[in-house]
Amino acid sequence: MIIKTKYSLFRIVLVLAIIFNIALPKGGFDVAGIPITWGYIILFFIIFFTLFKSLLLTKIGTYRLQAYLLSLPFTIFFIFYLFYVKKFSLGGGFLISCIISFVFFPMIFLLFFEEWIKKIIKDFDFFHKILLRTILFISVFGIILFFYKIITGVAFEIPYLTVNIKDYGLLNSKHNNRGDGIFKLISTYSNGNIFGVCMLFLLPFTKNHKWHNIFLKSAMILTLSRTVWAGLIIYEVISYRKHFVKMALIGSGVAFALVFVLVFVLGKDMSYLLDPTLNGRLNGDFFQKIHLFFYDLDFKGITEMTYKSILEQMGIVGFILFVIHFFSSLFVNQFYKLSQYQNEYQKQLKVGILTYLIVAFVDGAYVLIPVSLFLWFFNSLILTKQLKENEEG
Repeated sequence: MIIKTKYSLFRIVLVLAIIFNIALPKGGFDVAGIPITWGYIILFFIIFFTLFKSLLLTKIGTYRLQAYLLSLPFTIFFIFYLFYVKKFSLGGGFLISCIISFVFFPMIFLLFFEEWIKKIIKDFDFFHKILLRTILFISVFGIILFFYKIITGVAFEIPYLTVNIKDYGLLNSKHNNRGDGIFKLISTYSNGNIFGVCMLFLLPFTKNHKWHNIFLKSAMILTLSRTVWAGLIIYEVISYRKHFVKMALIGSGVAFALVFVLVFVLGKDMSYLLDPTLNGRLNGDFFQKIHLFFYDLDFKGITEMTYKSILEQMGIVGFILFVIHFFSSLFVNQFYKLSQYQNEYQKQLKVGILTYLIVAFVDGAYVLIPVSLFLWFFNSLILTKQLKENEEG
């Protein structure tokens, strides 16, 4: 009876965590300009409880420990960099987001979240069912709001729930305007690019679920984001790389949908997709800013092009350490061939993670809620074996 009660409590907390970190990730308030979301509050309660219990444990899973050790050099490098700089022009909120993303989340999800991940894997059917319902909600809700905005010209917002109170009424300033009354699909994520890159992590869970897959991909196309479009194509290519005909058919279907939206919705031509400056993200003095180590005394934060931002501010050494940091979980997963011990959704999840790590070259939105949370939570999921008897996961 005690075990059953604890298990039920686990399910309740899991549902709340999914709702407020995936369905409603932006809902919340702010303190001194720093956004506080309900999802993060729930997550930190889980982390506090998990951390307290983990301190009593004597063993950390081999795979997680090795992934963390791979990620650790950049974390240390980043902390040294923060002591090196003299100015933080990005503001306190963004600085805290960077510390959470580079220092806190890798440590928590790789070292201290193992018990929760194992419970999720053992109860994966329940987790997957809730996740599918959440995916359907944010996809359909996003599509409805997309056309609602076009028809009425008004953004639908529920303060404290679909949008942080500090951003209420400011959605038009979130780089969502595509001109002529057309705005990116944002669902409950406040920004089309953030929504799109986060959905790359959720796409794998729609495998074998036709309508969830169709609605989610439709919502991603309506983000009107070239980064997200590229991510969709990359995802299909990687997914069906061993099945050329299927890859060609599905890829052609996605490409046709993208061209249709490009021409008939945005009124653009193909040059829009082939902009060599990536909408001004690349400029002529980029290579002049590259040094071996960090050198910029002003930490400007991590901008859209994640890798470029790291390279400019933390040098070649920082960039190399960051790539190892970013890919650490995939490296360990591949080295130990963990896929042979995992369910089909865990296997497909690696495709979603890899796709995100690729599109982050253009726009990773890494330190913006909830992207880094998605990355490290799902990294933790691919470091866990499916076999119940395994205790090392």
